[in-house]
Amino acid sequence: MLFRRRSRLIVGVVLGIVALGGCGVGGQPKATVIPSDDIPSVLREPVAAPSASPSPQFPSSIVYLVRAKQDVLVAVRRPAEQTQTLAALLRSLLAGPTDAEVAAGLTSALTAVSTLNGVMVSGSLATIDLGSAFADIRGQAQILATAQLVLTAVSFPGIDSVLIELDGHPVTVPLADGTLTSRPLQANDYSCLVAGASPCATSSESPPPPVALPSASLSPSS
Repeated sequence: MLFRRRSRLIVGVVLGIVALGGCGVGGQPKATVIPSDDIPSVLREPVAAPSASPSPQFPSSIVYLVRAKQDVLVAVRRPAEQTQTLAALLRSLLAGPTDAEVAAGLTSALTAVSTLNGVMVSGSLATIDLGSAFADIRGQAQILATAQLVLTAVSFPGIDSVLIELDGHPVTVPLADGTLTSRPLQANDYSCLVAGASPCATSSESPPPPVALPSASLSPSS
C-alpha cells in the first residue's frame, strides 16, 4: 500500500514538472497566424479615430451699409473673428466701408460718427450710447444712420431691440417714415429700407435732428 502511494506521488511530481516546463519562458513558440474567419467580427472592424473637437464658431458678423445714390441698405459681412462682441461689431460699422466696399458702390450715413461711448445689454435689448456728432446728421441721412445702427445691432445673436443714447442721455430718433419715437427700435421699423424690400411709407416732413428727452419723463435706461 505504501509503495503505491509513493508511486502516485512520484508520477504527480513528474507530470507537474512537465507542465511547468511547457509554460516556461526559456523558449518562445513561433507566431501562429489566425485565419480571418476565426477572428470575431467586432475585432475585424476598424476602430474609428476620435474626431477632433470642432473649432469654435464665431457669430455671424453683419453690418448694414448704404448703397450710394439709392438710399437703401445692404447687408455686408465683416470678419467674424474681429467682431466677437456687439461693441466690436458696432465699432466696425462706425469705421465705415472698406476700400473693397467703396469700390462696390457702398457708403455710410454714419461717417461723421466715430465715438461709441458704450453698449449695455439687458436681455435682448441693447442700449447704444453714441457721441454727440450723431445729432448733427440731418434729413434722410438721419433715418439711414439710425437704420444702420438698429439693423446691425439686431443681426447680433440675442439682440432683438435697440435704444439709442447720446452721451448717456436717451433721445428720440426717426423711424423709416420719419416719425420720431423714444421706444425701443426693432428690425421691422427699418426693414423697408433694405434693398429689395417694398418702399417705405414716408412722412410729409423732413425729420428733425434727434431730441434729448426731458429728464422728468425718462424711465431708467440701464
